[in-house]
This record gives sequence, C-alpha cells and structure tokens, in this order.
Amino acid sequence: TIQGYNGIAAVDKEHQIIVEAQAFGAGQEQHTLKPILDGIRNRYRDTGIHQDILESQVIVTADTGFSSEENNDYLRKEEINAYIPDNKFRSRDKAFAKQKKKYGKRNQYNAKGQKKIIPASEFHFDAKHKICICPAGKSLWFRGESRKAKGKRTLVFEGNLTDCRSCHLKDQCMSNPSAADTREGHGRQVSITATNGHTATGWMKRRVDSQEGKSIYGHRMSVVEPVFGNTGTNKGLNRFSLRGRDKVQGQWRMFCLIHNIEKLMNYGAIQ
Repeated sequence: TIQGYNGIAAVDKEHQIIVEAQAFGAGQEQHTLKPILDGIRNRYRDTGIHQDILESQVIVTADTGFSSEENNDYLRKEEINAYIPDNKFRSRDKAFAKQKKKYGKRNQYNAKGQKKIIPASEFHFDAKHKICICPAGKSLWFRGESRKAKGKRTLVFEGNLTDCRSCHLKDQCMSNPSAADTREGHGRQVSITATNGHTATGWMKRRVDSQEGKSIYGHRMSVVEPVFGNTGTNKGLNRFSLRGRDKVQGQWRMFCLIHNIEKLMNYGAIQ
C-alpha cells in the first residue's frame, strides 16, 4: 500500500493568487470539487471580501478530472457558473479534428504484456438509431442495452462472425482473433454509454461546447498550470515528505503561502 496525497489548489485568474488549497489522500479528483468550493466560500466570507463569492456568478473552471454526473448535478442545482469538460470534449471540437493525426493518440502505449487493439473510440456510434459501424465499414449487430440512473444507458454491439472472420483488421481489432474462427465464437464487442440529453452531464456539455464556453475554458491552463509549475519545478515540491493528511496539508499550504507571498511582493501595491 502506498500512502499518497494529491494537492488541489484554486487560483485567481487576474493575479494567480491561490485562494484555496487542500490535500486529499486519493488519486481521483471528482470528490474533491465540493470541499474546494466550500473552502473558497468560507475563505472569502471569513476575510470579509464577499458573503458568498460563488453566488455572485464568478466563473469557475476545472479540468476533466473533476467531471462527474454528481458534480455537474451539484453545480446545476447550486447555480454555480462553472465550466468543467468531460474527457471527450476535444473530440467534439472541430479545431482539434486533426490533432490525433498530427501528434498521435494519447495513451497509445498499453501496459506491458497487454495487446494493443483498435479502441472503441474508432467505431462510429449512432445511439439514437442503435447503429455501430466498425473501422472496416461493417455494421455490428445490436446485442442489447442496460439502463443506468439519471438518463444513462449502455448500448452493447458485436461484430458478425462472418465479417470479423474475413476482416483484414481482425488482428488489430480483436484481443483474440481466433475467437471469430468458430461457429460458437464471437466477433468484436464494443459498448457506448449514451444519455437522453437531460442529465447534468449533458447540461455541462452544452455549456462547454458553446462558443462562450470554449473561450472561457481556453484560459484555464494559463491560469492554474503556471502555479503548479512554480511550486513543483521552481520550489522543488515534486512529492510530499510527511505522513498523515494534517501534516501533508500543512506542507502543501506552506508552499502555496510562499507562492502567494512572492506574488504580493512582486505585484502587490502598498496601501
């Protein structure tokens, strides 16, 4: 077991001041969004700057690691002016249509000993008409669907045995190509999770995919990433050196405090 922590920070766009910082003992980030937002609220209230800064419709952006149906549902109900994209938002943007061809695919090197096959993202899905077309141009047959909570459903497709058996992409498409060589075998199987468009995630997708959303989210990297670059590269905090959340959070906030002091020293005006 590795005891590890993830340092989360919220940064002001205009001055790159860290306004909230917490450490969490988990690799995933979805569950950290609400505590960070609550921390921002409390900090602005305690300092007398604003009674509820999020209620003022200040813009909040976060990367895809914070995207989840639960978080989006919370943001919508609380009417928080947030833009948090899902991990497919680039594929829906025409500006990035040639990105894979130019720079290659992300995560293209699989784990050692694991065969690399054509991913499901290379298949064309039409969830409304329950159609799936494989990279070879063949239609897969619809096996069925399973309903999930809050308007989500998973559609499962499978390639026809005769199509997969004679396909020139069989070795690249199937983990076990010989499975299509017998009558009792199976063709390539893929699935897609679709929504009815009324979910909180669908609501967030429409926000992020809008022209305004693209413009707003385009600033996120230039706002927060230099801060992490300063603490990690310039200050040398590439890993926490303490154990226990209280101690780790103290170390993380100390580095954030040093970052803020530098900002105030360089740009702060003495009143």
